[in-house]
Amino acid sequence: MPRIEKTKKKGQSLPKKLKKTKKLTNLPTKVKKSKSSPVGYYNCLLTKAQNDWLDPTTGKKKKITTCCQDCKTNAPALNQVREQELNKLVTAYRQVGDSLSRLLKPIK
Repeated sequence: MPRIEKTKKKGQSLPKKLKKTKKLTNLPTKVKKSKSSPVGYYNCLLTKAQNDWLDPTTGKKKKITTCCQDCKTNAPALNQVREQELNKLVTAYRQVGDSLSRLLKPIK
């Protein structure tokens, strides 16, 4: 059989195939990880060091690397607890200040 070659004119291109894309709506949304602040991480390490690297559940001394890993994962949660404790402390100081101002009124 003879081989037939198609000739192409100048400036004429073959039609391009378009890719069909499907929009996937059933995929789960990506959850953004909250970056743990270095302040929370170092506060966690500080409290672990003050407790002599002891694990509160087992009572045994932990390695520093495992404590660092724990602080890296738990720093955001511990930071929230710390903020709540600070808010409680501030309100307690305000209450003490109010009661002292009532008790120590100057005599006219």
